[in-house]
Amino acid sequence: MSIKDLLDKIKKELLTRKSQIATEMVDGRMSDFTHYQKSVGISEGLHLAAEILDEISKKIEKEEDD
Repeated sequence: MSIKDLLDKIKKELLTRKSQIATEMVDGRMSDFTHYQKSVGISEGLHLAAEILDEISKKIEKEEDD
């Protein structure tokens, strides 16, 4: 498994977890506003992590092309 494949797999897992949090919100599984705020923060962190993985993948791709 290449590094790029590994990064793609990690990104997929991050986005899956983000989707699970969104589903919990839509289904009304937030016990209180504090839980909601925490979930929003975690979701944003997962999104940022996925963006970072995208940037790293693009850098790796660029280096391989050069």
